[in-house]
Amino acid sequence: MRKKNRKGARFCVLAAGTAIFSLTVPHAALAASPPFAYTEEKWASMRDNKLEFDEIGDLIHEYNSTVLSNQIAYEDYKGKDSDEVAQTYYDTADEIYGSIEYPDSDDANYGSSLAAAQSSELQADQMMERGDENVSDGDVVKWGYDKTEKSLVQSAQTLMITYWNSVLSLENSKNTRETAEKACQTAELQAAAGTATQTAVLNAKDTLLQAEAAITSAESTITSTKENLCLMMGWKYGDEVEIGALPEPDPSKSSTINLEEDLVKAVENNYELKILTRQVKNAKVGATQRQYEETLKSSEEAVKANVKSAWQSLLLAENQYSQTLKSFELEEKTMQSAERKKAAGTMSQNAYQSQQTSYTKAKTEKETAALSLLKAQYAYQWAVDGLASTT
Repeated sequence: MRKKNRKGARFCVLAAGTAIFSLTVPHAALAASPPFAYTEEKWASMRDNKLEFDEIGDLIHEYNSTVLSNQIAYEDYKGKDSDEVAQTYYDTADEIYGSIEYPDSDDANYGSSLAAAQSSELQADQMMERGDENVSDGDVVKWGYDKTEKSLVQSAQTLMITYWNSVLSLENSKNTRETAEKACQTAELQAAAGTATQTAVLNAKDTLLQAEAAITSAESTITSTKENLCLMMGWKYGDEVEIGALPEPDPSKSSTINLEEDLVKAVENNYELKILTRQVKNAKVGATQRQYEETLKSSEEAVKANVKSAWQSLLLAENQYSQTLKSFELEEKTMQSAERKKAAGTMSQNAYQSQQTSYTKAKTEKETAALSLLKAQYAYQWAVDGLASTT
């Protein structure tokens, strides 16, 4: 079994005084969690060279460089209240104050030395102000890092959907090119026979060039999307990775949703609202506290509005999918009829090819709508689960 080569993205330079993970560390040791965090079968699945949609969350947690860095940085804040966090700023300010040396006026480098001392004093003053204004604690930092991780998971899921959407676009562009090639050949033959103008030939060639350009664009999008997706999961540039299939969307997901209940959950789960609520509590200055309180109120309303917007997008995606599904089913029946007519010799090749083109188009539109529906479903769920925007 091939293993995921994560060496290129599996080491972090830590803060001063800490070590650097060695590139020679065994692969299993490079994950964030200990071996017993998952079963052997789960680890094996996560380390093969195939990306499954339902593995994205675990892979981000174990191998994403940003998440790993945040996990390390959190150790400096873990368990600390706002006073303890503020004290770190005060301690830093004291260290800077203690290191300042003002030069004598007759020193050769008096000007530059004085500027350096004044700069250090300003930096220390700013540290003192940050301590006075601090509203962060260990939980605030953790919620911020949790939000970052979940946002990365959502982004990766969206990228995977985009990847398969680009694959569909490529297939559609290739079908368009095939049709354009035949049209171009027909136009040239007609022009040679005097039944078509050179303008018609040029137009047909232009359509063919556009189809070829669309293929190049789709191929480029597929490559870049796949590369970005894999790098997020911890693979290194150039690794050969198979992108697994997507889950099927639920065409009637909205019927199982209670919007009013989800609005309550969205407010309770929202990471930014959790942070703001704690910042209101931690604020030491009355004006600062009132500012955070006002921000909290407006943010709660924004969360509700954005969840409702995601809900409307979900309903629209369901409707569009339903329409394209019906159109595809009609085209599928027509195509089956065309197959029988062609086999019986009662349908011309041109008519059959025309029906085949229509069927392929309907199939692509149905599959594209399914991807849009899947994206809308996950967007809504993430909004409820804590990622709804507060603006």
